[in-house]
Parts: sequence; structure tokens; C-alpha cells
Amino acid sequence: MLFNGFLVFLGGGLGSLLRYLVNFVTQIYTFNQFGTFFVNTLGSFLFGFFIILTKNKTEYFNLFFLTGVFGGFTTFSQFSYDVISLQNESNFQTVIYIISSILVSILLAFAGIVLANRILK
Repeated sequence: MLFNGFLVFLGGGLGSLLRYLVNFVTQIYTFNQFGTFFVNTLGSFLFGFFIILTKNKTEYFNLFFLTGVFGGFTTFSQFSYDVISLQNESNFQTVIYIISSILVSILLAFAGIVLANRILK
């Protein structure tokens, strides 16, 4: 359990560093928000690609690479894979999952901003 967590920790750090570097380079050549879009879309593509290529790898490899690196790079990749997996079961559940994930996340980010501003006043 501890070793598994350490693998995720190491991979997550590497993924976060990669996200930072991709955002930094993207901001030099494009608008700031495009970096996040690029990371999310690239991460989703790579997660889908590597989840198939690494299907027969060890649990340790998957914890480091898929959970750690891609989790640190972008959680949107896992979200995208979850949507695809849900779509195999129910289109209705998939639509509800997408809409609620996006809307609830935006609403809670806004609520967090409002709460923090009230605390600081």
C-alpha cells in the first residue's frame, strides 16, 4: 500500500511538472487559456492511447504511469475515459455525468471564491 502510494506520488510529480512545462510553452505562443485546453485534450488522447498499450503491464507500472503521470498531467484524461466507459452502458447516464461534472465543478469553484472572499473581508 505504501509503495503503491509512493509510485503514484512520483508519477504525479512528473505529470504535474509536464503540465507546467506544456502550459509555459503554450503561453509563449498562444493565449493563456489555450494551455489548459491543450493539456486536457493531449492528456485525454494519450491516456486513451496508453491505456490500450499498457493493458498487459504490471499494476506498479499502471499506478506510476496511468494514475500518477496522467493524474498529475490532467484529471480530464480520466474524466474522458470515464465518459467513454459510461457510454457503453447508458447514453442518458453519460449525458448526466458530463453535464453535472462540468456544472457542479464550475458552481463549486464559484462558491469557493465567494466563501474565500467573505472570509478575507
